[in-house]
Amino acid sequence: MMTALLPLAYGYLRDDLINDGDRNKGEDMLRAAATSLGYELATVCHEPPPQSGLLPPAFVDLIQECRRAAAHLVITVQGHLSNMSISRMILQEILHARIEAIVHEIGH
Repeated sequence: MMTALLPLAYGYLRDDLINDGDRNKGEDMLRAAATSLGYELATVCHEPPPQSGLLPPAFVDLIQECRRAAAHLVITVQGHLSNMSISRMILQEILHARIEAIVHEIGH
């Protein structure tokens, strides 16, 4: 009996918005959201503070990983794409234009 493989999703979290003890909790929340949407969470890209420069480094890694795996869903916690050197709308548009990804934000 063969089991169907679930499509992959990738997670994105900003470490400056997570308490030290909550890192695993954040990843668990993203994993549960992926499962409920019918996806398997491949990995979570953690953005270290500060988020400076044109594009945050972990965000660039996220794009490359999604492209490599042909993944089209990014799951994050509300607010983790906001208040950086580049606006949330631009980050979402980059994900859509470069990898045709949908961003799914979950509550805290």
